[in-house]
Amino acid sequence: MLGTAVPNGPVLLDTNVFINALAGRGPLVLRALLEAVPRLFVAAPARAELAWVRGRLDPDHPGTARVVATYETLLSRIDPAKVLIPGDADWLMAGELAGQVARVMAGGGRRIGTAFDRVELISDALTAILAARARLTVVTEDRDFDVLVRLVPGLKVLFYDRSEKG
Repeated sequence: MLGTAVPNGPVLLDTNVFINALAGRGPLVLRALLEAVPRLFVAAPARAELAWVRGRLDPDHPGTARVVATYETLLSRIDPAKVLIPGDADWLMAGELAGQVARVMAGGGRRIGTAFDRVELISDALTAILAARARLTVVTEDRDFDVLVRLVPGLKVLFYDRSEKG
């Protein structure tokens, strides 16, 4: 479990770290991780998920410009040299791995039925593959990493609890 200090060693931040830190949810250490973003690693799928906000929000809504500016600032602080980019073989492996995770989770009663669920699992599988290869520890709240850590050799994960107050 993630403690109260920025973890030692190289880490890769999952998308939910950014979203929860920006929303003021979770432990205070999430905000400290955002401050450290230029020194930390991010998988390309997380950058895509963060950029999704630009297209999803209603441009005519009065709060959209502020939110988009916040995400733009955040994205600009990510060092391109710290972005892990999957290749074709990684995508293929992630698709199969996401299917395995879905099967395990379905056995535990969680249904993976929507396109969103599938895309999220594939993104998390890519993140797991890239992090394990680079020997980085993933910081996340996503419980599918409980399964991924059993399926991906060398994967290390630090979980945090969003309900934990900082």
